[in-house]
Amino acid sequence: MKLILSIIIIVVTTLSACSTRQKIINEVSSNSDTTENQIVNPSFYQEKFVRGIDFFARGNEPNWTLEIDLEKGMSFSEMNGIEINTPAVKGVKVQDADVTNFRAQVESGEISVTIIKVECQDNMSGEMFDYNVRVTVRMSNEADYIEFNGCGRYLYDYRLHDIWVMEEMTDVELKKENLMKGLPMFEFNLRDMRFSGHAGCNQIFGGIEVKGNKIRFGNLASTKMACPDMTVEQKVTQILNNNTFTYRIEKLKLVLESDTGTKLVFRKID
Repeated sequence: MKLILSIIIIVVTTLSACSTRQKIINEVSSNSDTTENQIVNPSFYQEKFVRGIDFFARGNEPNWTLEIDLEKGMSFSEMNGIEINTPAVKGVKVQDADVTNFRAQVESGEISVTIIKVECQDNMSGEMFDYNVRVTVRMSNEADYIEFNGCGRYLYDYRLHDIWVMEEMTDVELKKENLMKGLPMFEFNLRDMRFSGHAGCNQIFGGIEVKGNKIRFGNLASTKMACPDMTVEQKVTQILNNNTFTYRIEKLKLVLESDTGTKLVFRKID
């Protein structure tokens, strides 16, 4: 009886997880026009993001793919049978250039990955990517290295591409009636990697960088209107300016959390 009960629990848990994952993917599919100018199939990448993949790359002639999970490892496969799976490897940034190198050696062989921030177009599908990717592989039973070239992108939760109103912020009292424009509200544009909105008074805008479950805000700019109470706006701009947050989206809520413990909660309104 205990064995049967255990099996039932495992099955129910697995089905629940699969259902949640598919629901997230379907949300992206139903709103795929938000990124169609750049992304051929957003749900394809969303499925990989849900599985924990942070970076995906591919190339042609021969066809190959690369998946990097920054917490678990790298997985490279090529159509003729070359395959290497490695533990997690920390990327090494090149000084004075937007280039990151990953290198690993395992029993089956060794792999070196170079990710360069430059626009790259898939020569078969025509899809545009943000990064040029070079992969060098040598299998343990081979003497020579083989080089593969292609395109790649960091993955993220495409549901972030929307309009969000702030409901909570650590150590800040948010009351709509005390703010000239109401509660702080932001729109994230993943096509242009920018955000805009207001923090109760002035318009605020700037660039963002989204990689995996991390979002970094660049230098913020704003209009210069004076409002009766600028406290909330000052605190919001101070915490966001040039800072990085871990983000997650659950039940139409966007949660940003910084390494220092600051937490911001937004509600989807669009």
